[in-house]
Amino acid sequence: MSERAREWLGWAARGLLVFGGIAPFLPALTEGVPGLSLLGRALDAWFSFQCHREQARALVASSICARCLGIYVGLALGTLIGRPRLRPAWHIAWLVVAAAALLADVFTEALGWRPPSAPLRFLTGSLLAYPASVSVVAVFRTRRGATFVSRV
Repeated sequence: MSERAREWLGWAARGLLVFGGIAPFLPALTEGVPGLSLLGRALDAWFSFQCHREQARALVASSICARCLGIYVGLALGTLIGRPRLRPAWHIAWLVVAAAALLADVFTEALGWRPPSAPLRFLTGSLLAYPASVSVVAVFRTRRGATFVSRV
């Protein structure tokens, strides 16, 4: 892949990830706005497909539950901040630990071992999504022959 194509794809990926972070708020913000309400309705249709949307599990007024909101916001923040720059093995370790924390959150709530917690749902969603987007940004940051990310 040419350097120019890689750079363009990197910026496109970043733009989509950042857009994803604000997308859950757009249906409410674009309601009744000429030209933009169609975008809001399309996003709302997507969110109704991919999220249970139980308001009891929501953190703020958005189109999705707290965990999904954490995932979307985590993707955007990881893209914008892009830190820490870790070796691939550390990114993988971070993702595994974050996935384990999210699964523990899901199962302990489902088994009734603790009450539902929207802030915890948001936290576990964002802790998984943040390193995922940092990893995506890191892939596009590398040059041919360069290491995956800087040494840390």
